[in-house]
Amino acid sequence: MKHKFNAGRLFYDDKFVMLFSVLFSIVLWIFMATGNTEEFPRQITDVPVVINLSDAAQEDGLKVFSPVDQTATVSIKGNSLIVNQIKASDMQVVAPLASTITGPGNYTFNLSVQKKGTLSDYEWVSISPSQAIITVDRYAEKTFTIQNDIKYKPGYQSDPAFFVSAPTFSSDTVTVSGPEKEVSQINRVSVQYEISDTLRESRSFTTDLVMYDANGNKITSNKLKMSEQKVDVTIPVLARQVLPLSVNFTNKPLGLSLSSDQIKIDPQTIEVAGPQDVLANLTEVSLAPLDFSGISPTRNSFDVNVTLPATCKNLSNIPVAKVTLDLNSMATRQMVVNHFTVKNLAADKSAAVYTKTLTATVVGPESEISKLTENSLSAQIDMSGKENFTGHTEMPVTISVGNSISTWVYGSYMANIGVTSQSG
Repeated sequence: MKHKFNAGRLFYDDKFVMLFSVLFSIVLWIFMATGNTEEFPRQITDVPVVINLSDAAQEDGLKVFSPVDQTATVSIKGNSLIVNQIKASDMQVVAPLASTITGPGNYTFNLSVQKKGTLSDYEWVSISPSQAIITVDRYAEKTFTIQNDIKYKPGYQSDPAFFVSAPTFSSDTVTVSGPEKEVSQINRVSVQYEISDTLRESRSFTTDLVMYDANGNKITSNKLKMSEQKVDVTIPVLARQVLPLSVNFTNKPLGLSLSSDQIKIDPQTIEVAGPQDVLANLTEVSLAPLDFSGISPTRNSFDVNVTLPATCKNLSNIPVAKVTLDLNSMATRQMVVNHFTVKNLAADKSAAVYTKTLTATVVGPESEISKLTENSLSAQIDMSGKENFTGHTEMPVTISVGNSISTWVYGSYMANIGVTSQSG
């Protein structure tokens, strides 16, 4: 029987043989590469680089600032069963000559492999990188007050109808630490930010801190560490308003009325900045109260503190106003008071007033004080806070005027009293 020759099938058989031969060669090479580590060294990545200084250098305050957290790739060969078990943690890369360093500086040393694990039947062939640039210095730290370098983008500024306060930072200071040489080059640390719109309300943001040298050049170094990399910044923006000043009184006689012509305040107004909702309900600025016991026709001019809500600012920067009272229509009269009472004394205590009379200055309209008698005045001693006191002491006296609605007593007075215990 004759067989027919099939050229197409022979072609595909030859192609299959060639493909099988290539695949077999690749598999054989992989087997030889992984199985024969003498000829095909194995690479171990992420091997930690450890730089150790001598004990004497460390006692002298020297410290390695670079390299830090660096790793290397080490090629090893030897017994394949051992080599294939080696991990990065079984070795470390070291610079043997680092132990010779005695002072600050930058040093370039060759690297070597130091075995750490129990498996040691292998050799290292190469290290990448093979050298390390080692920075050694003494440790230093310095604290800086954070400065403000916030600026407006050209063409923008704050709205004149608003007051932009100085920015506040979440931290007022920052501590920079690192090599002594680099720390000494830092001149200041600041907040940098550019405002690119018109501020009409408070602005808050978080931004980086930037270090500068004495020439104003930025300092960037991976060897320097800041206690704060960023800070939260708030720029308060407050509304502005001009408000009149007003004065209040304490111990003012109920029937005494002072017209606006009799009260002069200098200045009459100040400019105030504050939150819009606060200013909307603020029609005037009250001065600290004046006590009528300290007012008389001859003592009628006072420097009084300007008080504002805690959220407001005094843009006029006038902390004190002068208040002058026109009391020309008032007269004074010296009168003797001899009626004393003691209040707020403990129930088991009794008091004796040794001061029998006091001469007080009474102020008021002539028509009223001329009608007063000694019985019109009474003196009261308040033992609040000393309810359980026993012994002799001097206490303030409050003198009041009866049967008159427009008069008051000027000055301060004291009386001597003795307190005894009734149970004793």
